[in-house]
Amino acid sequence: MLSAKGLYKSYGEHEILHGVDLQVEKGEFVSIMGESGSGKSTLLGVLAGNLRPDAGEVWLDGLQISALCERELAKFRRTSLGFVYQSLNLVSTLQARDNILLPLILDRADLSAGEKRMQTLAEYLHVAHLLERYPAEMSGGERQRVAIARALLHDPEILMLDEPTGSLDSATTAQVMELLVDINKRFGVTVIQVTHSAAAATYGGRIVELCDGRVIEK
Repeated sequence: MLSAKGLYKSYGEHEILHGVDLQVEKGEFVSIMGESGSGKSTLLGVLAGNLRPDAGEVWLDGLQISALCERELAKFRRTSLGFVYQSLNLVSTLQARDNILLPLILDRADLSAGEKRMQTLAEYLHVAHLLERYPAEMSGGERQRVAIARALLHDPEILMLDEPTGSLDSATTAQVMELLVDINKRFGVTVIQVTHSAAAATYGGRIVELCDGRVIEK
């Protein structure tokens, strides 16, 4: 489903990714694990099309993501990919309802179908009672679930998460990870997370270790 071949990425003279190869099959839950500075967030950004590799290719279902123009990348992210940033990127001045619907609002799309799916996701993710609240009025775990709902709004093929439990306590971490496992199994969504946490990584069906920009399969 997702194939990365010979990925290189540098910032200035500092090379972050050194010829990374990675294959992820449809329906897998893959944890990319590594210490801070190992290149895991950069790798996720390249796989998602948020960053362009200096060399190498990224393919998803026969589509070369790494060769798309910005307009095509924007369409890809709207239709095929759900991405949850480490900072969550929730808009502080918007209630949870509009944060979840934000991709459709920015796209000036018809909100009628989106409203129905938003409500379904909010109930499934146990945030339906929070839809009128602002991010500052929610706990870290609640904000995380709102961000996941937004990422799932357009029923993506693949869900990518950057350190989904980085700012959560151990109990909330377990809840979020169990939720991701359920999303993977219930909806058949391919899940790729990057994490420095060994405990969070074990929830994936496969662990890929990244060390100094190189992949070491476990």
